[in-house]
Amino acid sequence: MEAFSKTNPEAFANFLRAKYDAYTGATTASAYPYYLIIEPSDVCQLRCPTCATGRENENRKQGGIETAARESRYVMKPELFDALLEEMGQYLFMIMFYNWGEPLLNKALPDFVSKAHSQGIQTEVHSNLSLPIDQGRAEALLAAGLDTLVGSIDGFSQESYQVHRVGGDLALVKKNLELLAATRDRLGLNTRIIYKMLVFKHNEHELKAAKRYCQKLGIQFSSDEAGIYDERWLPSHRAGEKPHIPKRIVEDPTQWEWAEEYFGSLEKESFYAPYRDNDDEDTPNYCSWHYGVSLVTGGGPVSPCCGTAKDRDDFGAVVPGKTSFAEVWNNEHFRHARGVLSGDIPAGTTEPDTLCDHCFFPRIVQHVYSIHDMQIVAAFHRHIGKEKPALEAGFRIMSRIRYGAFISALLRRKWFHPIMMLGTSSKSEIDMSAFTQFYKEHLLTDTSFLPEVDPLKLKIVN
Repeated sequence: MEAFSKTNPEAFANFLRAKYDAYTGATTASAYPYYLIIEPSDVCQLRCPTCATGRENENRKQGGIETAARESRYVMKPELFDALLEEMGQYLFMIMFYNWGEPLLNKALPDFVSKAHSQGIQTEVHSNLSLPIDQGRAEALLAAGLDTLVGSIDGFSQESYQVHRVGGDLALVKKNLELLAATRDRLGLNTRIIYKMLVFKHNEHELKAAKRYCQKLGIQFSSDEAGIYDERWLPSHRAGEKPHIPKRIVEDPTQWEWAEEYFGSLEKESFYAPYRDNDDEDTPNYCSWHYGVSLVTGGGPVSPCCGTAKDRDDFGAVVPGKTSFAEVWNNEHFRHARGVLSGDIPAGTTEPDTLCDHCFFPRIVQHVYSIHDMQIVAAFHRHIGKEKPALEAGFRIMSRIRYGAFISALLRRKWFHPIMMLGTSSKSEIDMSAFTQFYKEHLLTDTSFLPEVDPLKLKIVN
């Protein structure tokens, strides 16, 4: 896996701080997230039936958190993006531009990508590509330094494509793909262009044709079974299987109500073990969304994860010149949510009834972006390594903890743990003692990252 291009020591120190917080189940974060999902727009021209925006019945509406910071349909303003980058840019390894809307509907997107790229931040855009893209827009987006462009294209004929991508024009999508690929090659850029196909019953027969098309065009092809909890949408090669839901939803009527509200009518069936069940009693449960990943929606609200599109589930809002991300990151809702999983709910935070109190997602979803953590480790050894002995020692300790998690997962035959690698920890007392000492001696030096004070300040000590 290719290393990130980030080179400043503060970013790697922040990463180690976040990992320490996660491994110890800290309720107050001492680090910024190192991955950020930014929603350039929550507007979309398509009406996909499995999407909250497409259904127009679950997405954020006017009147939620910080009403003054949002409209009913919102395209992120440059001043909000600039505020986020000014506060967090030095710590971020990756920004992913997508969520519940179409990113290319925001005309400022190339400028967003360019600013992130200038700080060594890897960028990724997901688009339905079913809108006009001329030569100028193609050049502006790719030349901005975009690393990855993913086209969400669920089919290879208009007949199958339009079943899920309602209102989309596959001919236009293919025209755009061909233009983007040609522009990339003409400019000599390294942007990865991916044809991403969700596999359903109605389109699985077109997989081979789509792959051949991508090979001819010189772009990548990727496919996933649609992660939809509705039997109508399951691919036929899974015939006989039923939609799966977490075991604890079956056992808890309250959580069942939450699940039905999000996914509609479901059949009660056990598949995943409860997330809070933990084979290693000495290791707190945690979710990457509380430490390493976060999502800022178009108008500024901060969501606890990408699994929700509702106002009520937002934990706060970034308002330029008024409310920083750091203030939201350690507010009552986030501290409570971290405590829900670690089993150490802070005093005074028992009132919030958050999405995390009712979480029904399995570990592989809660740590879905942790697979990129290996790129951060690779980047450290490539760009810094022995230049910062203290940091190198911290990475060695963390690697031992990671290796222990990998072996432990294999022994327990929990496939999703080793895949996520750094997403979980099964720690030895020796390794965590060493990590704690390192944290106190080096990562807490000259720092103050509490909800009521200035954002994080890092000093790297050799």
